[in-house]
Amino acid sequence: MSHALARVSIVRGSGEHEGYPFIDDYVAIKEPIVDYLTFYSGITPGDLDPRTSRHNLICLKAAYKKLWVLLNLGCKFLGHGLRQDFRVINIQVPRSQVIDTIELFYLKSRLRKLSLAFLAWYLLKEDIQTKGHDSIEDARTALKLYRRYLEFEDAGILEPRLAEIYRVGRDMNFKPPRKDDQAVQRTDTPPITIEGGPGPTTPSRRVGGSGQVAGSMFGAGIAWTPGKGSPMRE
Repeated sequence: MSHALARVSIVRGSGEHEGYPFIDDYVAIKEPIVDYLTFYSGITPGDLDPRTSRHNLICLKAAYKKLWVLLNLGCKFLGHGLRQDFRVINIQVPRSQVIDTIELFYLKSRLRKLSLAFLAWYLLKEDIQTKGHDSIEDARTALKLYRRYLEFEDAGILEPRLAEIYRVGRDMNFKPPRKDDQAVQRTDTPPITIEGGPGPTTPSRRVGGSGQVAGSMFGAGIAWTPGKGSPMRE
């Protein structure tokens, strides 16, 4: 069993329409789906079926091409835990074009990375993923956290704030409080189990440009992969 891309959600990272989605695509799947991994992805039965889905369904190649265009325009990809998302779609994004809040709010000495839900609760006073997983909500939350990170950095208080976040996190078991014992949804793509395989094969061509986008990409466990190498392969 392998993972494959199921949904791509990207919101504008700056400008008049900051936070508004301009891409929210579901990837049409024809092959049998073994596990939707709803706990991680928010994808439910019927979402990826052209006969029943209420969403905008596109093929894998079209989803890849949209990201490829943004990549080569020089856009920066902002999100929480993007590395495995990039591996699922098999796209290589230069570090200079990645802003990952899971890395920004991380103390190496603590050896623990913080969930999006906990950071949102503590730093933004917002409860997310209370009614299930939503990738647009995650993208917007990551964007807000990045703005908060810049505020801390500009004020010269980043290190003490990080220490405070981890101190509170330890007391809370790194989970936001939930009403009625509601389960906390995970925010990252489930780990890819196959090690030692080929890495992303995105061509290295670069084009000048600017911009910033915040996005979330989620995979569902299926009994199919797009083939060896790039999703652009026929």
